[in-house]
Amino acid sequence: MNSTDAETGVQLARAGRFADALPYLERANRSAPTDVPILHAVASVLQWAGRSADAEERYRFAADLLPADISVLTGWARSLLLIGARDQAIQLLERALVLDPHYADPRGMFDMLLWEANDADAACGLLQPLVARHPEHPALLRQYANALLAAEHLDDARAAYERYRSMRPKDPLACVELGRLAVSRGESDEAMAHFRSALEIDPTYAAALWEVAQASGWRLEPQTLALIQDLIQSEQDPKALAGLHDILARYYDKVDEFKVAAIHATRTNALMAQLVPPQKRYSEQQHEREVDAAIRNNTPQLLDRLRDAGSRERRPVFIIGLPRSGTTLLERMLASHPAIVGIGEQSLARSGLQRALTESGGVQSMLTASAVGNAANWHLQMLDDRLRRLAIDSTSQRVVDKLPDNYMFAGWLRIAFPNAAIIHCLRDPRDVALSCWLTQFSQIQWSFELGHIAHRIEQHRRLMRHWRAAIGDHLTEVRYERLVADPETEIRRALAAIHVDWHPDVLAFSERKGFVSSASRQQVREPLHARSVERWRNYEDALQPILPRMHAIAAQDALEAGPGTVSPDQARDIL
Repeated sequence: MNSTDAETGVQLARAGRFADALPYLERANRSAPTDVPILHAVASVLQWAGRSADAEERYRFAADLLPADISVLTGWARSLLLIGARDQAIQLLERALVLDPHYADPRGMFDMLLWEANDADAACGLLQPLVARHPEHPALLRQYANALLAAEHLDDARAAYERYRSMRPKDPLACVELGRLAVSRGESDEAMAHFRSALEIDPTYAAALWEVAQASGWRLEPQTLALIQDLIQSEQDPKALAGLHDILARYYDKVDEFKVAAIHATRTNALMAQLVPPQKRYSEQQHEREVDAAIRNNTPQLLDRLRDAGSRERRPVFIIGLPRSGTTLLERMLASHPAIVGIGEQSLARSGLQRALTESGGVQSMLTASAVGNAANWHLQMLDDRLRRLAIDSTSQRVVDKLPDNYMFAGWLRIAFPNAAIIHCLRDPRDVALSCWLTQFSQIQWSFELGHIAHRIEQHRRLMRHWRAAIGDHLTEVRYERLVADPETEIRRALAAIHVDWHPDVLAFSERKGFVSSASRQQVREPLHARSVERWRNYEDALQPILPRMHAIAAQDALEAGPGTVSPDQARDIL
């Protein structure tokens, strides 16, 4: 691609500015209609612009010109998936796999294709027939095991990792993933045995070092600390290097050397941000548009018109809020009740709304009662499917889904399940900001930069003010600080909201077995404590770029909560 138009278009696309890139690339394509790199570039941008059918035509033509080009085959497969031609896409992926045996290796084109849609069930559907046809392909099996785990096919995932370990006994990855599964089940001894096995294979394996450090409460022996510091000087893999810096950030936090911890946290987040492809980078403008749309579309008139359209089922309970706001803790406490089960974080709300929109012509104001009812029934079927996957009793009175981002869909949840409970977890924004910044989230791109974290929290509060007005009494709020200070009172409020009687087991949640997949999987197995309240004070210097904005949100929270909800010291700080 030598033309100025092509070069400009590619640069804009790499910066994530796809709408701006498209005219340049279209012009370059008209000037050189058989130039495959230009065809590939314009088709890729068409995909991100939502024009999948147009992209498929360009890729088809490019593949006729270069039938053995792996990147073209991958792009064509992606476009076919977006228009629903799954079987054709699988054929193309198999052709690419035959052409290049390393095609399914981690962080390759197939890897990105599988995960950019963030749909684990779809990934399983793509991989299952390929694995069946190529049962001895280790990289393909590894991808399948990862997809099974993400889709919560836990027994199948464990079996796939065991099989991969037998095929690649010198690769420590399977040991780490089997250990993580054991941690999520609460089987700490088995988990540690797997992590130790990984380190026997490779004593410098960053993922295993991270897991062992976490299991040890981030207390490092001097020789381990020295090893990690040495590895940081030589490690070339950005993801592994991010994990090593994260270990040191948490270690120095544990020993109260907060300035050093902040230095390593900054490096961790910078490295994680490098791994995010342009199309996945957080856009403040785009998120504001999403919040604007949620407010604009979920009017009192719409909620009133569809008040009888959804399922009358009472079983679903939705815990919403920002990450690190106490959603996992609340779910674990509620799910310790004999009548309640938890199914972790599910993306069913987003998918259910999309199904209803598709059936109604794509416009939320035009949602039909039949589309709402069909989507709600599908959602309930998926809940039962998740219960089966997690081997959980499906006869429980209540089923808790605690995906934090469902706060974006609270209006839809009110429409789809008018008798269900929606519980919002609220926490001091300064502690949320710090905890998100210190936590190594691979799928939460806005957590890598303080400015993006502040923006996300501000938009969260803006949307929640709308939901309080639109949903009213159907929204129950639980404050994290009150939950850890007076758990019985807060849990009684939550139980009353879901119409379940009190049971003392909810206060013994740390003793409960069961699968936990969130970033809090270790913490929620500890007894309740208040160590994380006002933790932000340890990092005032690091948070300084956003601290005025966080103080303003905390002050507004206090005003909206009313008197008696914050301590005198907190009130002085925020007012």
